Amino acid sequence: MAGRLSADIREEIRQRIDLVELVSAHVALKKAGRYYKGLCPFHQEKTPSFHVDRERGLWHCFGCQLGGSAFDFMMRTSNVSFGEAVEMLARRAGVRLERSPEEIQRATERDRLYRALETAAGIFRENLLHPERGRVAQEYLARRGVDAPTAERFRLGYATANWDDLLKALGAKGFAPALLASGGLVQMRTGGDGYYDMFRHRLIFPILDLQDRPVAFGGRALDETQPKYLNSKETTVFVKGKTLYALNWAREAIRQHDEVVVVEGNMDVLTCHQFGITNAVATLGTALTAEQVSGLKRFAGKAVLVYDADAAGQAAMERAQSLFEEAELPVRVAVLPSGDPDEFLRTAGPQKFEELVANAVPIFDYQVSLAASRYNAKTVEGKVRIVDVLLPSIAAVSNPVRQAEYLRSLAQRFDLAEDAVRQRLTARTRPSEAHRGQPPSAPPPDRARNQAERLLIHLMVHDPALRPIVGGALAPGDFIDPPHSRLARALFAAPDADVDRLREGLEDEDTQGLLMRLVFEELPVAEKEKEQVVRETIDYISVRVPAAQQRQALARQIQQAQTAGDLQQVRQLQMAYIKLIGPSGPETASSPVPGGSVTPAPKGGDNHG
Repeated sequence: MAGRLSADIREEIRQRIDLVELVSAHVALKKAGRYYKGLCPFHQEKTPSFHVDRERGLWHCFGCQLGGSAFDFMMRTSNVSFGEAVEMLARRAGVRLERSPEEIQRATERDRLYRALETAAGIFRENLLHPERGRVAQEYLARRGVDAPTAERFRLGYATANWDDLLKALGAKGFAPALLASGGLVQMRTGGDGYYDMFRHRLIFPILDLQDRPVAFGGRALDETQPKYLNSKETTVFVKGKTLYALNWAREAIRQHDEVVVVEGNMDVLTCHQFGITNAVATLGTALTAEQVSGLKRFAGKAVLVYDADAAGQAAMERAQSLFEEAELPVRVAVLPSGDPDEFLRTAGPQKFEELVANAVPIFDYQVSLAASRYNAKTVEGKVRIVDVLLPSIAAVSNPVRQAEYLRSLAQRFDLAEDAVRQRLTARTRPSEAHRGQPPSAPPPDRARNQAERLLIHLMVHDPALRPIVGGALAPGDFIDPPHSRLARALFAAPDADVDRLREGLEDEDTQGLLMRLVFEELPVAEKEKEQVVRETIDYISVRVPAAQQRQALARQIQQAQTAGDLQQVRQLQMAYIKLIGPSGPETASSPVPGGSVTPAPKGGDNHG
């Protein structure tokens, strides 16, 4: 349905939805000029930077740079796909959607699976609460110190030891074995002659999505005859690498603190929440993934890793650094003296745990300390090993400012020349032979050029009539800044498109964010001056900037020729420089020329010419 949604239907839904009313269910909005403003629901802030434009049906946050239409808002607040957001808003707006038989069947199967998982969670919960069936699990929870409110909040359950209790219970409620198998609740027998329960004699941890629907289960064995931990297999509603345990319970606390505490185990999360650390989540028995970090960034401005104190926990924290760097989500590491967060909380108490989190160190500092503990930093060979161990982490940093700071701090920590460390990094990350000989990437544009590009884009976003004028003089490639270039391409390709259509055609978040910022920013140009400003800015980009670059290049060549003592080359370059600037240029022929006069003074006397 989402792929075939017509522009007319989409526009009808958009027109019928009052975005202010929709957003007001999550944000307290106040009228501010033509917009409504409030505190952003997607990140922690004290000053309102979240704007809603009721007339155009758009929203944007200048703090976290998120924005879009009613569809985007629904997707983010309800954690649903675009298709699901369309269906939810269509129902709200009273718009009927035409769906193919295949789409109806898929939606029906998905709904049945959600119902089966919800029913299974209820059965597991009933088992735990039963005085006889749940006694072993109840005793285990008592030994681990999990209180009744925590067990209830996290909907803990118990899977009985029999091979097909869940299969029978769900079958009696009309759920077919094949459906249960597709949801990871049962497994087909090896011979294909029936099914058996996936979870047996286990404490059950329901894994919920952000709509509080069970999508999978984790099970902790209550005897020694089977593996200690077991998670549901991946299904159409559960992808392990995209899911974090307890994010549905923790997200509001994460937003309030603007920080997430990441632990490894389900029991660690339960204990954290029971002791008041309600912004804690856990991975699901696998290494942290880029998708999980990206999901955390939606709610948190920073993260703290509190992994087990063993070697596996240390290795997991080291691996996580590149993921957080790529997502540009600041991350710190809290080092436990021993054991896991669950044990530490129960022995040392929540105050000590909170102090540990508050004193967490940046992950790069943690890696430096770890490397220093493994190699002798008093020897040259030890320093080389330390630097080589840390260079891959530094190379993974995409932010040049942060990378430079890491290099500086590493050199300072081990009394090394910063240039030497930088050269080592360059040598370790030198392009492969296959890529050598290719032209280097373009240098970053200067500030004035960047501002000129942004002004043209800003004007074209607000006034479609200007798009053909700019497009007739400049190509997308003339915009040096990548988001500017991508947005210019979209504007030239769709000269009449509104913001929603433009945004739909943009694939990367940087360019989408730029578009939304420009939509909500007031134009710095008066209406009657727009065309003149456009033409002057085009002239600046297409004529004056290239001429200035040529002058700078010639000046550098003249300086190099002088250094080499090549007077003939100096004279030729100076003549080229004078010809370039011309009498009407920024400098006249009589203006100072790099390298001094064009011709040398006559021998034996003053230069009277």
